[in-house]
Amino acid sequence: MLRIFHIQLVTWVFSAILIAQDDFRVFPYLQHPAPDAMSVLWFSEHPVPGSCTYWKEGSHLRITLPSDPIPAEAIRYSDWEDTIYFEGDAPSIPYLHSIRIENLDPGTIYEYIITQGTTVFRSDFRTAPEGDVPIRFIAYADAETEPESTGNFASWADPLKDSVRYYLVDQTTGYRNNLAVIRSREPDLVFIAGDLVESGGEQRDWDEFWRHNTNPSGLLSLAGRVPLMAAPGNHEYYEGHMDGYAQPGSERAVKRFLTYFEFPPNHSPNPEQQDRYYSLRYGPVTCIVLDLCNNSPNGSDWDTNFRLLGENDTLGGNAPDFGPGSIQYGWLEERLAASQANSYFTFVFFHHAPYSSGPHGYPPGEDIHQDYQSGVPVRMLTPLFMKYGVDAVISGHDEMWERSEVPGLEMDPDGEGKEHTIHFYDVGMGGDGLRGPYEGTDNPFQRFLVHRDVPEIWQDGILVDGGKHYGHLEVNIFQVDGDTWQAVLEPVYVFPKFSEQDSTYAAYERRVYDDRIILTGSSGGTVHQKDLTPNMLLSACYPNPFSEKTFIEYVLRLQTDVRIGIHDLQGRLVRVIEEGFREEGVHHSAWDGRDGTGRQMSPGVYYYRLETGPGTIMTGRMVLLRQR
Repeated sequence: MLRIFHIQLVTWVFSAILIAQDDFRVFPYLQHPAPDAMSVLWFSEHPVPGSCTYWKEGSHLRITLPSDPIPAEAIRYSDWEDTIYFEGDAPSIPYLHSIRIENLDPGTIYEYIITQGTTVFRSDFRTAPEGDVPIRFIAYADAETEPESTGNFASWADPLKDSVRYYLVDQTTGYRNNLAVIRSREPDLVFIAGDLVESGGEQRDWDEFWRHNTNPSGLLSLAGRVPLMAAPGNHEYYEGHMDGYAQPGSERAVKRFLTYFEFPPNHSPNPEQQDRYYSLRYGPVTCIVLDLCNNSPNGSDWDTNFRLLGENDTLGGNAPDFGPGSIQYGWLEERLAASQANSYFTFVFFHHAPYSSGPHGYPPGEDIHQDYQSGVPVRMLTPLFMKYGVDAVISGHDEMWERSEVPGLEMDPDGEGKEHTIHFYDVGMGGDGLRGPYEGTDNPFQRFLVHRDVPEIWQDGILVDGGKHYGHLEVNIFQVDGDTWQAVLEPVYVFPKFSEQDSTYAAYERRVYDDRIILTGSSGGTVHQKDLTPNMLLSACYPNPFSEKTFIEYVLRLQTDVRIGIHDLQGRLVRVIEEGFREEGVHHSAWDGRDGTGRQMSPGVYYYRLETGPGTIMTGRMVLLRQR
């Protein structure tokens, strides 16, 4: 459910100013959401029991549960880190506290207080809904946090020249700003499609991750209010300077990931694979998270990591296979069938993007124009995704923004086929690299690539719009009418704004690339019917940017009322340029850069908002330049 917070700031002041380093190693955060339960985890410096007090918003009945501190051996600082960074005096192991709050009401806000030692943390959460209600989730990949990200500016490929520049803000700032925008959108869930940290085996990198995602103030803690649902990426399996991907170092690395997260059970016969893949039904959607970081046989055309030995490799670890015949594949098919029967939409998350024009879009191998961590082997799952009507697959790995469309036939339970399209996203622009396409990669299914399709717009040496930036995918799912639901997928980027006062890109704002996708779903009994409408009724305006006049082209599938308004960055209406009844077909509407009184508007960024019929709204961005 789209969160509406009922916070009385006066009652929160004390939690907002407490600094808890003496008691907390990692501040409290949420895991494993359910209609009747929620888990709260935290790590303390000392083996002292803590407590969790919770109550339904507006209720005076409070319940307190004690915590049992467990030594978190898996997240001990390595000897290498101890020597290099702490001169032999690294912090001791912390203590894990995990409380499962049960017997809750679905779709309900609860407030909670964690007391650890002399420190108090206060926040709130909403339980998962029971039944179909509007929800919002956000997804990104490739944060790759590490202390060294501060002051490190990512390479930023120039789309017009064969040269590489450096991005406008460092990686730490980029990730921090991205999370600030995510937090401001108040999502129900946040999915991270792998590579949370730079090196899964380096504890300092995990410290950096939680420094960004938790906070001593419950008001400012993203993970303290919204469950983080993560997929392991290849970096989570990478021990770094110790053993790299070799065993047993790789398993030591991924156990840090497994120590921090608590997801719905997958009932794998191998208990070491719990939390590596899982499924979550949340309102009108089913979200399936996979571990595709390895596949057997090692070094074959089906392997996504030639350096990593998994469950079926000699001397391998517990990284699960994912090909036909594997335990994960059988589990996946069961989850997909259940989702097709019971949910309006199905989203799948994992790390290795199967369709990409980035470095991991090369076929598997170790020669020129090959990659030993290729995402291409994951394409073996596309027929299964197609059979059960997966709507979108959300991945990362290539540190770019790219959307692909793969057409085919979805099969209903009676064996009848109907046309279907799956959208494959690479959302690997969380907070690390900002790559462009690599020469020699082949992605015939590509439909949108930021590097190519969103040109940078500069004025007087200052970037005013466009280009590759850190960001995320926002998905809003809501009921249109009756048994019809829509999922709106928005590619969000966090645009750095130039400050003339200090001549830096110190500020930022949320913007959306012109590649919104709308999925429309309805159900008849247990048969899931979907109508896929890419970009719905609207194409980008042209020319864009413009100085004298721009045209907005849109296509109506049915006759309907239409209204197009122009708005400034503050959302204020500048002018209505079209309003009335229109027939089906192609239409054009022009804006000359003037408001409703005929006054010329100042150069800058504006938005057009197109409304058609009941409940359908699309927006787009345009840049007005100075007139010559």
